[in-house]
Amino acid sequence: MTILGAGISLVAGYLLAAYLHSAWMLAAAGIWLSVCRLLPQPKRSWLTLYLLITILAGLYFTGYEFFHRSSLQPLAADEKVVWAKGELQAPVQRDGDVARMFVFLSAWKEKNGSWIDIPGKERVALRVKLDTETEARQVETWRHGGTFVAPVQLALPATARNPHAFDYKQYLYYQRVHVTAEADYADIKWTSTGSGIWSFFQSWQAKAANRVDELFGDPKTAGYMKSLLLGVREDVAVEWGEMYSELGLSHILAISGLHVTLVSSMFMWLLERIGINRKHALVTTVLFIIGYVMLVGASASAVRSGLMGGVALACQVWNKRLDGREVWAGALIVMLLYDPYQLWNVGFQLSFAVTLGLIRYVPYLYAGGQTPVWLRTLLAVTMTAQMVSFPFVVYHFHQFSPWSWLVNLLATPLLSSLVLPLGYIALLFGTLHPALAIMPVWLSTQLLEWVHAPLFALENMRLPYTHWPHPDWWWLIGYGIFLLLLPKLWDLGYHRRRDMILYLIVLAGLIIAARQPFSGHNEVRITYLDVGQGDSIIVEVGQKKVYLMDAGGKTAWEIREPWREKRDPYEVGKDVVLPFLRSRGITHVDRVVLTHGDMDHIGGMDALLGRITFGAVLTNGTTPKAKELELLARFQAQSVPIWSGEPGLSWTDMPGVEWKWLHPGRSAGYSGNNASVVLQLTAYGNTVLFTGDIEADGENMLLENGIPVIDVLKVAHHGSKTSSTEAFLTATAPRYAIVSAGQRNRYGHPSPEVLERFAKHGTNLFRTDRHGAVTLTISSKGISWKTQLADT
Repeated sequence: MTILGAGISLVAGYLLAAYLHSAWMLAAAGIWLSVCRLLPQPKRSWLTLYLLITILAGLYFTGYEFFHRSSLQPLAADEKVVWAKGELQAPVQRDGDVARMFVFLSAWKEKNGSWIDIPGKERVALRVKLDTETEARQVETWRHGGTFVAPVQLALPATARNPHAFDYKQYLYYQRVHVTAEADYADIKWTSTGSGIWSFFQSWQAKAANRVDELFGDPKTAGYMKSLLLGVREDVAVEWGEMYSELGLSHILAISGLHVTLVSSMFMWLLERIGINRKHALVTTVLFIIGYVMLVGASASAVRSGLMGGVALACQVWNKRLDGREVWAGALIVMLLYDPYQLWNVGFQLSFAVTLGLIRYVPYLYAGGQTPVWLRTLLAVTMTAQMVSFPFVVYHFHQFSPWSWLVNLLATPLLSSLVLPLGYIALLFGTLHPALAIMPVWLSTQLLEWVHAPLFALENMRLPYTHWPHPDWWWLIGYGIFLLLLPKLWDLGYHRRRDMILYLIVLAGLIIAARQPFSGHNEVRITYLDVGQGDSIIVEVGQKKVYLMDAGGKTAWEIREPWREKRDPYEVGKDVVLPFLRSRGITHVDRVVLTHGDMDHIGGMDALLGRITFGAVLTNGTTPKAKELELLARFQAQSVPIWSGEPGLSWTDMPGVEWKWLHPGRSAGYSGNNASVVLQLTAYGNTVLFTGDIEADGENMLLENGIPVIDVLKVAHHGSKTSSTEAFLTATAPRYAIVSAGQRNRYGHPSPEVLERFAKHGTNLFRTDRHGAVTLTISSKGISWKTQLADT
């Protein structure tokens, strides 16, 4: 038996236990007993042992889930306010007037009740509201291990309300958190301050971060260097983080094997220069790695690289040689036994997958050739990392730049081999005296400016094929099989020139298949996004055209106190509409429809203008004001044509799909909600009506001009009682209707009177406040619906 085989069996057991009924264990054992007699004895013994590990791993995972179940969920479901005793468990992250952290709650009680102990303590995500700048500064001094008593309001975490969006509930679940809590800073009573080794390293990290702020005067550069050197990512400038993400460079800002290797090598070199013998230097460096991993926050990638680096150095102490794959598997087993849920951590997946890829592929790509060794190594590492990380990146983030491999090939060596060590030298010298750090600070800053200038220019080009549709399960399996078979085939001798060409053809085919070029050709897909109180609808007409009708949004309130300002405030266009477009692989929108100028319809367009290309803009033809005027000016600056229409105008995108402009006309004289653009889409014999925010007067105009019976109605004005009149519903007789409204919105939308009218007409009603995003697919076979959430 190998450690690698045991590690793979462990992962298989966890996955089977997570996604299948526990009866799979008995079924697996039964099937194995029935076929094991057909296998020769040596293989039978090893495979039986691997099967046993898989079953034991499944049992371990099931037990782990059982012991980490929540006892507070019933209270959270009712959003109860209770008193709780807790212990701070992780670093505090403050963003404006809110601080977030993980805590262990050990007991709770009603206001005048007695304390009830929580078995084994429960991990909770705590949100603390801050009222003053003093509180904001004080909350940043909280450390691991501090205990408190406070009244908290419990709640259940929200799940994703749009397709392939970030699922906060699932994210917390794999952090062993089932319940969230909220408290006011003033109500929290500390019973002890933070103590222990984690508190010590947090304080050390905070002091080092403050030192970086002092040495690097520019806040953006300081925030970048804190992430690069210390793993403190909260202060990275938003635009810098977005650029790194867009170009596939985010791994540079995460503490990884590159950091551990570089820092430990520098440390060991110093030890040997001052006369410490190699064996003692190796042991000291192993201890240094442990401290370094804890200092930078012990992320999954840091722990993985620390474990593997420590084992590698220990082997040198004992003059032992180990297969890199066995060391990799050992680190995998240790980390997954400590916390099985790490298997669903994106950083964990990327770190282990890319590392195994480097171990497995680099020797093949590196071998042979007349090019210099350093260039062959650089090419092998870059291409392997890109190839292995590709499925993970498109699955989780739906982004992968076609220039990522070239950017990594050129930028990563400069940033990791020059900026990173210069940063550590500056931090070390600056600790002795700030004047000693002047030169390394200046050099690293100049290098950053020199590297970032072309990177930002490349990002602003808005290249095609940077957004990738959410991959199908069969594609993920196929790509994984290809990665696994490639080294096996190579070892069997299939590495002739024609074999290499075949491998490249298969890889190219898999990448093309990831674009899903053959899906949705003969259908119209309409997604009514849940953007809260607002509208945003994406219409995909086969592979021909993409329409974006509004982009949601809300009015931005002026923040008078700078300390309250969020580093990256929530914005519908950036946080809802853009991620959905990415998950559909959309980088170009053929038609933008700005139904009218209200902020809850056009406010989200700001975030899209710099990241998506557009073919044309359709407006209602009225004189634009305020935000609409600003947006149209930006469209014009990008040479995007702006059109309007008249009742009776129609156009066809492909056979069986026709659009009609119904309202308004240039001479109608409507304004405000009643000037909303109204379009009629007929697809394969089914009619869909998009109504914007028209009210009774606008509906009457549609009736006067003649409107057919329709199949699907986008309910006007979020279900307000001023729309969806009895006469309009009688004339259109919709079979289905969709209301786009925010959860618990202050307007009471949809109106009870409107709901009664739809019920009277027998209309099947979908609501984004209850169902989340609603997806309608129309094809020659008919209509199908899919909602993000069950009806609540």
